[in-house]
Amino acid sequence: QKQFPVGCTVVPVLLASDQTYLTNFFRDKKLWPLYMSLGNINSIVRNKPTMNAWIPIALLPILPKCLDKVPGNPTEAQELDALQVTHEILSSILSPLADARSQQGIEMVCCDEKVRNCVPRLSA
Repeated sequence: QKQFPVGCTVVPVLLASDQTYLTNFFRDKKLWPLYMSLGNINSIVRNKPTMNAWIPIALLPILPKCLDKVPGNPTEAQELDALQVTHEILSSILSPLADARSQQGIEMVCCDEKVRNCVPRLSA
């Protein structure tokens, strides 16, 4: 709590993802949509699909962990490359949460129409 500005409101940012298939004909074509919601929203409201509390923010192209067709490239190196690409994509998407402005707080109008200094934090 010492790292937050005095009088700020912490806004927990939640992320979720689940694989989806792109076609019915080729089972190997899939993406992982990345959804975002806020932890300050009541979980009963947040988990109702009709409330639209989860918004899609990205489609993650998950690379295969192992490609047998790449000669001279060991399986471990291919797995590390796939993880590195995914890490770089997530880092790019989530970089606004780490910028200096969001660390000090952003003035937002809340549902009670009061303006608060909000500090977004990625939560589990």
